Amino acid sequence: MHRLVYLLLLSVIYFLSIIIEIIEGIFIFSGQIYYLFYSIIGLIVLMPLLEYISYRKISILKFYPISIFILSTFLTILMDFNYFPALALQIIALIFSIRYIMDNDRMKKYHLVYIIYGFLMLLLSSLLRVISFERLSQVLIFNIGDDINVKGVPFFFSNGVVIAGMRYFVFSFSFQYMIIILILGFLLLENARKIIQISKVKNQGKSNLLNLTSMSFSVFSCQCETVTSIIPAIGAEILGIISLPIITESLILSIGTFLYLHFVQRERYGIFGKLWNSKKKRKGLLFIALLIMILSPILITFGVYFGLQRNLLFYFGTNLGLFAVSSLIFTRLFSEIRISIGISKVLYVVLALLTIFFMVVWYVPAVLDVAVKNGLIFSIMGLFSVLSGILLSLMLTPINKIGRSIIYEYITGMFPVVFVIVLYYTVITSSQIWPAFSITSQLIFGLVLLGISLPIMWFSTNYSIYGNYIANKDTHR
Repeated sequence: MHRLVYLLLLSVIYFLSIIIEIIEGIFIFSGQIYYLFYSIIGLIVLMPLLEYISYRKISILKFYPISIFILSTFLTILMDFNYFPALALQIIALIFSIRYIMDNDRMKKYHLVYIIYGFLMLLLSSLLRVISFERLSQVLIFNIGDDINVKGVPFFFSNGVVIAGMRYFVFSFSFQYMIIILILGFLLLENARKIIQISKVKNQGKSNLLNLTSMSFSVFSCQCETVTSIIPAIGAEILGIISLPIITESLILSIGTFLYLHFVQRERYGIFGKLWNSKKKRKGLLFIALLIMILSPILITFGVYFGLQRNLLFYFGTNLGLFAVSSLIFTRLFSEIRISIGISKVLYVVLALLTIFFMVVWYVPAVLDVAVKNGLIFSIMGLFSVLSGILLSLMLTPINKIGRSIIYEYITGMFPVVFVIVLYYTVITSSQIWPAFSITSQLIFGLVLLGISLPIMWFSTNYSIYGNYIANKDTHR
């Protein structure tokens, strides 16, 4: 009963602050959108009560509603912090709700991270913008279509609302998009928590934080769709069309990881267990890699003949594809012929730097421009990609199976991050990274390859999680 009264008090305090602002005419609406705004306020008021229900009935959701309430109250303060009577009540509600988590939640660090995550996602996606303008005496609320060209509003921002605060802050939101951010935040934390539980080594109290970090990469990569909130005029229709399947894919993969971790804890491993123990399937993958390697000279010749190297997707695909298949082939080859290579730490670092250099140098704008215009230079790029794969194989050969899976996990985990950076740079600056390719090409490149790389990274991450779980389990039998 004490908990219910405490949470009910939080709702009442926040509700009173909004009532005071309504009475004083603080909110000014443009058009018939007040019903949507007040619906959001109603949901915020109900969050403490939903917290009580989840605490009693749905243990996995407990403390998430109150975390959402804290984030919402903080955003409300940013919007109207020049109006003191309401501000005082909102600060009281904020302090009391934070104290509730600190006093009651054994996993409070996770939920504080959830709040910080939500705030950072709002900033990174430009849903929350800091804009210098003259102090306003009221909060202006209008439809997002009044602020952005209607053609540039993607599905997840249809019927969105823009709130111009009294000073400095402008907040844009829609029901659909806020739900996406909150669900992804929930999946991020629950997946991270499960990975820590799975990776813990008994009797040592240590955790395999490699998998936790890679999962953070994964979920961060899934946030790439937030760039659609700041779509520039160029490429707006392309982003609007492609962003919906990208967001859907992100949700499906995050939910898939959540379910897979649930099954791993119950020792039901599915496809990853079969692949880990199946030499036949690994031989099939090696056969495909060999076939691609054999056909690569023909593919590159045809590509140069038809000028496909001027397409950013073909350019990158050739570079990465040859690197991937050569690393798979030579790692297996060196293992089969039992090459034993003693690599010192210094040599290991040198090989790693050379591998990175041979791959990255082809994306320096001046070098890329030459490779695009000259078919011979483009073919040489393919040879350097193969050489990078061989150098990686030399580093992987002395490492055991689990170590290899973790390295592959990090390699596959970095690509979505790179594509997200390309997207952010393109849409924020509206400028070209590579003069040889148009801005539209960069947008398509980032979105398409992000959509391709996310499932690959998802598979690699979960495969590595399974390997570490089995290793820890076998160690303590």
